[in-house]
Amino acid sequence: MIALFAGQPAPRIGFDLDLTLIDTREATAFALESVNASLGTAIDVDEFVRRLGPPIRAELSRWVADELLDQAADQFRSAFVGPGLQFLEPLPGAAAALAEVSARGGKSIVITSRRQHIAEVALLACGLSADVVVGGMTGTEKAPAMRQNAAGCYVGDHPLDMAGAAAAGVPGIGVLTGSHSEKDLHDAGAAVVLASLLDFRHLFEGPVA
Repeated sequence: MIALFAGQPAPRIGFDLDLTLIDTREATAFALESVNASLGTAIDVDEFVRRLGPPIRAELSRWVADELLDQAADQFRSAFVGPGLQFLEPLPGAAAALAEVSARGGKSIVITSRRQHIAEVALLACGLSADVVVGGMTGTEKAPAMRQNAAGCYVGDHPLDMAGAAAAGVPGIGVLTGSHSEKDLHDAGAAVVLASLLDFRHLFEGPVA
């Protein structure tokens, strides 16, 4: 394991949200089923959930007609941040990873395609806390937020996350808690791939001060 942060004081670490810090699959499926039931759409819930990473509205447009897209997006968000919250769970090691950054005097920066307020509610529902939350960014769109917040790396489960890190000129750290393989993440530019955030602490070297 490469100790990317060896001797680095006050690390500033960027994190993705979905399938990196939080398992949003069941909540997303619940929200999609709500859309289908309310609007009579035929969204393939399993396929949608397997593709988690791109913006929700863009993914909805693959199954929902243009004239229903606003309603579908509103219904999805209402269900997700309403009864859907009960289905959210922090992923293994997520709380410990955020605590590790804080204990070393650093900052955790969540940059996600979810809207900011939805990301904040989701983190709260899982008992997680980040120093900064930036929403509405996907792939290389995340790079300016990484630079503006001086993130030293970016942790994510999706090749798009690795592309964002590369665009920001920082190491991408892949985690295998999503739908993508180690090869997928390395091919997208990951410097390191972890089985889960349970291994995050190995990226540091030496005791907490």
